[in-house]
Amino acid sequence: ISLERAAKAYAHRTLLDGISLGVAAGDRIGVVGRNGAGKSTLLGLLAGLVVPDTGRVAMTAGLRIGYLPQADQLTGTIGETVFGSGTTTTPWEADPRARAIMAELLPGLAVDVPVTGLSGGERRRVALAALLASERDVLLLDEPTNHLDIEAIDWLGHHLRDRAENRHCAVVIVSHDRWLLDYVCERTWEVDRGQVHSAEGGYSAYVLAEAERERSEEAAERRRRNLARK
Repeated sequence: ISLERAAKAYAHRTLLDGISLGVAAGDRIGVVGRNGAGKSTLLGLLAGLVVPDTGRVAMTAGLRIGYLPQADQLTGTIGETVFGSGTTTTPWEADPRARAIMAELLPGLAVDVPVTGLSGGERRRVALAALLASERDVLLLDEPTNHLDIEAIDWLGHHLRDRAENRHCAVVIVSHDRWLLDYVCERTWEVDRGQVHSAEGGYSAYVLAEAERERSEEAAERRRRNLARK
């Protein structure tokens, strides 16, 4: 997926201003930034669900994109949502990966339980399980660890990293979970004031790069002020 000088504004507020970036097979990218900075809008553009005001979004024909938004609209039973219509107990029980998804994300929940009666956290887990149960070329995850306990977060981190390394699935994650970003991601995008700044490595590497960037900006501002005084 590639964004070419893509811009998006809502009302009079510009969230993304002329962004050019790309996602390649096997990429593992973490997205960070202040609340309201435009992280979810960036994922929507990559998913093809948000239309840019200017610029363009291009993607490989036939690309299988899995997108986990922060809100869901689920219907049917857990089995129908996760594994497809008409699912009860088979054939997913014969699939080790499907069994792991059910065991780690939906422990104690039967496949015939209607999703309409689930809590918000359980519905979130069902939506994540449905995304991971099928083959994808790209996974775009917006706060996937919300409502997950420590054990489930640990399983998700290993699952995503294994998926990217062994099946060349690209993963783009918006998250505040520092461990997940450090363990899974090889690159970090910071959405800030309409721009996306890229740094190699996970969250820890991003923090160091951000500190260096702020130091460089402060030094440039001091030079500007000194020149103005002169």
